[in-house]
Amino acid sequence: MPHSTAYTISHCASGVIFAAWLAVSAPASASANVITDWDEKAIAVVFPTGPVAVSQQVYTAQRMMGMVHVAMFDAVNSIERRYRPYLVQLPADPATSKEAAAAAAAATVLATVDEKTAGEMKVALAAYLASIPDGAAKADGIKLGEAVAAKVLEARANDGHDAADDYRPRTTPGVYVPTPITAASKWGNVKPFAMATPSQFRPGPPISLESTEWATDYKEIKDYGGKTSAKRSPQQTETAFKWPDLGGLPLPILNPRWDGHGASDRGVRCEERDAASRDEFTLNEGPSPGS
Repeated sequence: MPHSTAYTISHCASGVIFAAWLAVSAPASASANVITDWDEKAIAVVFPTGPVAVSQQVYTAQRMMGMVHVAMFDAVNSIERRYRPYLVQLPADPATSKEAAAAAAAATVLATVDEKTAGEMKVALAAYLASIPDGAAKADGIKLGEAVAAKVLEARANDGHDAADDYRPRTTPGVYVPTPITAASKWGNVKPFAMATPSQFRPGPPISLESTEWATDYKEIKDYGGKTSAKRSPQQTETAFKWPDLGGLPLPILNPRWDGHGASDRGVRCEERDAASRDEFTLNEGPSPGS
């Protein structure tokens, strides 16, 4: 993929991944503009309302949202040419419909989810484009959006998202074992959207088990994480209740409690589950060395 990574229609370049993560949990209101309209449609496709199945679903949704927004941005930017393109900048007449281009780009990407979604996107796109007057501007916008989406899909075709899961949790003391659900263990090797490599900002290895730092950290975790901890504050305990609302997934940005929909059905269910599970919940349940 070319080194240019500009993403935004009105903001700075590096927002594509952050926007994709936020989009999964905080859909914008419809009818604001073509970008937020199709953002909401994309969320409904890749992350429908309901419980999270596995972490793989979350990562797949993030990848798809990234492609949708990249395609919409490059399609519109091919017409306005205000920013450096993320991937491509195709020839386009300035009179080309930006709305048609963005909508077609998003629908083309989403149509690759599966056959059922492809049919739904065909209907959704036709309904959306009905409000745009027929003519060269509309027709050119559709062609442009489809062409840009094809380039984005081609660039991400071999990004590693469908690699076989070869995770095997064999280790020795002091060697890190990944904690996510193993269905997503391969995701660390997926080609990034903005970074040069997945390991570009990866931290160093764990500290030695023989070090004072390790002993101090372990004692702190034990002191604060114990079932009957005297050091943990009520606020810290309450925060812990909120943290695992998505099946233990440590991603508050994807937590329905934090997306502005606290009164929604999902938020109510989270509250009910918290109340029902308080008597069973512990921060560090189970035996630990030295306990």
